[in-house]
Amino acid sequence: MNQHNFSDLSFGTKALILSKLYYSVLSKRLEKLDVERYFSVLFFLHKNNGCNQQFICNNLNIDKTAMVKVIDYLIKVGFVDRNINPQDRREHFIMLTKKGQKQTLEIVNSFEEIDYHIFSAIPKDEQEIFYKVLEKLSFKLKELPSHDLFFSYKPSSRKTKNRVSDNV
Repeated sequence: MNQHNFSDLSFGTKALILSKLYYSVLSKRLEKLDVERYFSVLFFLHKNNGCNQQFICNNLNIDKTAMVKVIDYLIKVGFVDRNINPQDRREHFIMLTKKGQKQTLEIVNSFEEIDYHIFSAIPKDEQEIFYKVLEKLSFKLKELPSHDLFFSYKPSSRKTKNRVSDNV
């Protein structure tokens, strides 16, 4: 079978490949943690601890129903608590637990180390252009009609207690 040139692939395929490679490296770095998925949600909570579920959904482009499953899983493994807003019982605030804060620091450090490594040979001005272009692409994609997608997080081969299979 002939190998295709990366430049011949569509932008969507390139983005998918890049995402899979990135999260493969991240997953390897974090394999010793009690949680084996939802790193982006925990990273987001590190910067936005105590925000409501809808804020997380809006910023990470996660469906409300899927977010409930994610939060349920993170509660089960002891990383977050869900607190009801006393003024509006339909609103839930998500707080990292002490365990969640400790392990989330490892997640944040891993994201930062990977980013540092992959951008080390790219000048700062080009990095800024790259991020601006990504933001513009994201904005334009949100203008187009679409379906909600659910990505299946399959448990890794390593053994963990109380494994939960979720779709996000």
